[in-house]
Amino acid sequence: PEVVEGRKCPKCESDLWVRTGRYGKFIGCSSYPKCKHIESLEQPENTGVECPQCKKGEILTRKSRRGKIFYSCSEYPSCDYALWNEPLKEACPQCQWPILTIKTTKSRGTEKVCPQKDCGYSEKVEKEE
Repeated sequence: PEVVEGRKCPKCESDLWVRTGRYGKFIGCSSYPKCKHIESLEQPENTGVECPQCKKGEILTRKSRRGKIFYSCSEYPSCDYALWNEPLKEACPQCQWPILTIKTTKSRGTEKVCPQKDCGYSEKVEKEE
């Protein structure tokens, strides 16, 4: 395995290796199975939107095992807030939830939608040209 230069495992101070698993390449601790620290090769991108659930973390852009993009809190695993649609730093005018999301469908086009299931707020977004 390839050694990650200039970095040590945050849990046990061993070397970090680039390994290949069933879902592609990842960074793992060289003292596995004693230490099970792993991290993604791709660093998640910050959206700049504060997590509405824990109010400590920020929403990051991540990739699922199957390669689909989703958005989740940087404080995971202590906060499990996650979304499939891109978050906006804009409060819902109907229920005052701190964020809205952008949702695109074939039937309705692109709209701003409240992520709260019981709210149902949506507003059409005009395409900028």
